[in-house]
Amino acid sequence: MASPPQSLPSQILLTPKPEPDAPPSPTPSTHTALIPKPEPDAPTALTPELCDIYRRELEPSPDDHPDFALQLRHSQHQLDAFSANLRLIAPIPKDDVNLQVSIPLPSDAAATSSAATKKRNRAGEMVRVTAFTPQDQIHFRSLVRHARLTFEALRGIYQRQDNYDGARKRSDLRASSKMLSLGLWLYRDVRIVGPIPGVQVGDAFAYRAELCVVGLHCTPQAGICYIPASLVSEGHPVATSIVSSGGYLDDEDSGDVLVYTGSGGRQRNRVDHHADQTLERGNLALHYSYHYGVEVRVIRCHACESSSSRKVYVYDGLYRVVSSTFGPGKSGRDVCKYKLVRLPDQEELGSKNWCLAKDVKDMVDNKVLPQGYISLDLSNGKEAFPVAVCNNVDQESSLLDFDYIAHPEFPLSLEFSPVKRHKGCHCKTTCGSSCSCVRKNGGGPVYNEDRTLVRGRPIVYECGDLCDCTMNCLNRWTQRGMKHRLEVFRSKETEWGVRTLDLIQPGAFVCEYSGDVVPSDLAMDEASFIDPKRLPKRWREWGDASDALLDDNVSQFHHFREPSYVLDVSRRRNFASYISHSSAPNAFIQYVLRGNENESCPHLLVFSMDTIPPMRELSIDYGIDQQVGP
Repeated sequence: MASPPQSLPSQILLTPKPEPDAPPSPTPSTHTALIPKPEPDAPTALTPELCDIYRRELEPSPDDHPDFALQLRHSQHQLDAFSANLRLIAPIPKDDVNLQVSIPLPSDAAATSSAATKKRNRAGEMVRVTAFTPQDQIHFRSLVRHARLTFEALRGIYQRQDNYDGARKRSDLRASSKMLSLGLWLYRDVRIVGPIPGVQVGDAFAYRAELCVVGLHCTPQAGICYIPASLVSEGHPVATSIVSSGGYLDDEDSGDVLVYTGSGGRQRNRVDHHADQTLERGNLALHYSYHYGVEVRVIRCHACESSSSRKVYVYDGLYRVVSSTFGPGKSGRDVCKYKLVRLPDQEELGSKNWCLAKDVKDMVDNKVLPQGYISLDLSNGKEAFPVAVCNNVDQESSLLDFDYIAHPEFPLSLEFSPVKRHKGCHCKTTCGSSCSCVRKNGGGPVYNEDRTLVRGRPIVYECGDLCDCTMNCLNRWTQRGMKHRLEVFRSKETEWGVRTLDLIQPGAFVCEYSGDVVPSDLAMDEASFIDPKRLPKRWREWGDASDALLDDNVSQFHHFREPSYVLDVSRRRNFASYISHSSAPNAFIQYVLRGNENESCPHLLVFSMDTIPPMRELSIDYGIDQQVGP
């Protein structure tokens, strides 16, 4: 079921910060009074606040049938999109910059999306987002997150189909095209100048097609995205975003200053020019961005072996074009060159964070304590990689005093009942579709060939100690320990938190929650216990392509009763206890059983939900918002 298009407020100060360690939101700037512009066909009495109330009423119950719960979640997604439409306010003021823009009247085509309008042209309304409430911040971050989850679910499905068929197709382009045909691309009804609601500086993407889905860069191939002259009152095109990959001979990049060469005049996979460039299309638009002083979104492309595409696209924020020249370049051909300077008061450059993370890893590996760090390894060698501890905020160091336990010790006593056992498989090498452990998962593999989780499930059954397969079996992937470098750090906002030093792919295994296992009925002090039953079922969202594929549902999975234990982290724990809460998290908890383990005591494993770049804090939804109420 396709959702309506996601519109956005156009005069709100954007400070996207759902992550716990981001700086506080700046004070919104003062503007003239703005009159909300509701959807033409929407009931005038309906408000975003009322949509939120309806959404809470539609929250599925644990006792609901999976198919019915799926329909309820579909309705919630539609309410989210409709609430976003109701927040649409006046477009960009004409005196905001020298540029004058044409504002078309609202139309049904700009307000709705369906199969009948899936091939419609983009609307021409231009907006700049300049004021943002905390509620808007969470709302639009959630919309972007949901769109990225749908894209990744579709891409994974198409990738597995291609592997099975032996085809070599672009699964990312197929996923993007499918979402476009269903009206699931974000912000298609407006032309955004400046930041994109719900996208943070430093966000990383594995595919160019994903940039299109979230509205960050709306051309799947061209390096310059622009608004055509026909939609600008002055009759000149203006650029809104560029992708810089350093692929031209005249490109120069020092981070805050970027010399960008226009498009054209170069053969594929060559850095030198074989023909003159021309001042047209995107090149002309970037020139007029300089002429009018319009800021441009900059996305940098880097080679990255840990990315599924072997590339990573990092959003580095807003830049101003300060010069535009046309003349002979280093190859002797005429080229368009633009000098862009990064605007102040933005989050740190993503590329700087990548370099900082690499420096920290190198120093820790060489047993050198980086400045501001208080420990090289919190785990004392009990994890696959050292877990450093950084505190450049205060003198707090009490976390170094607890006993570190990398994995929980599940007892086999009768206190945990009922006990249901699995004898194990008899696969000799690696496990396939005929493996008894794999079949318990409802058919099909649990992990992709790149070791990411196929989709969230009520419970994942892995092979265990009684199985004949080796530790190289794909169905034992999480048993080999951490795969990414992580560290604990001190924050003014969340006290202690956990962040990554590596790029983490979406769906990747991150770590396991650990502590002392205590029967649920014996738990006393809630402040020192982690109760799995209180964790929202975020696993439902991972791998869920039901927005685009109506036959994609979770009814095929076996029902699993809730765990009968809690984790006591008051005396013994691991670093996972310091992962912060977020209502728009980038990681989730998945229950996992291994071999013949007690089914009332599954492991609590953390998997990534987003592409998480280096120095980004990990966050999980602990259900705190549900417990304390709105």
